[in-house]
Amino acid sequence: MRSILMGWMQQSARLEYFKRVQNLDTCLHSRLDYETGEPIYDDHYKNLQMDCIGLYVIQLVQMIHSGLQIVYTKDEVAFVQNLVFYLERAYRIPDYGMWERGTKQNRNITELHASSICMAKAALESVAGFNIYGYEGGHSSILFMDADAHSRNRIIMTNLLPRESASKVNYVPLTSTISYSICEYHKL
Repeated sequence: MRSILMGWMQQSARLEYFKRVQNLDTCLHSRLDYETGEPIYDDHYKNLQMDCIGLYVIQLVQMIHSGLQIVYTKDEVAFVQNLVFYLERAYRIPDYGMWERGTKQNRNITELHASSICMAKAALESVAGFNIYGYEGGHSSILFMDADAHSRNRIIMTNLLPRESASKVNYVPLTSTISYSICEYHKL
């Protein structure tokens, strides 16, 4: 978890730019070199995956809550908070989905995916008021999320369900997302 955090922190300029201009060229690279943490550039791999970032944040919160210390510095706290800002926009950012396919026809076209929005929404719920330093943290290490962004993600996700996306009626990532504890969010 820490090495992924360090690898993504090397891309902090991209993250800042993505907050202003949400497109495929400014998103975080989700594939990293194991030794250096540098992004792996591959024209055939689609990097815009909101579900990947959401799952990372959920697992990070769960591991810290269990007692592990993963985040050490205020820069790391600020970066994780920026990941939260990144996820808050999931309701309006078409991505490639869990299997990097885009649309059902696999034509390299992004679309909104219920599984990605659900994962981002669950990540937002997990960080709301969470102290990223664990039990030893102070007020400066508490993560915040925008309640309006959470509501927008919930509304768009509810409107997409039971479909995965506009081109996919039923799809494996949707099944795995709603059967996992991530969607213990509210009654549909």
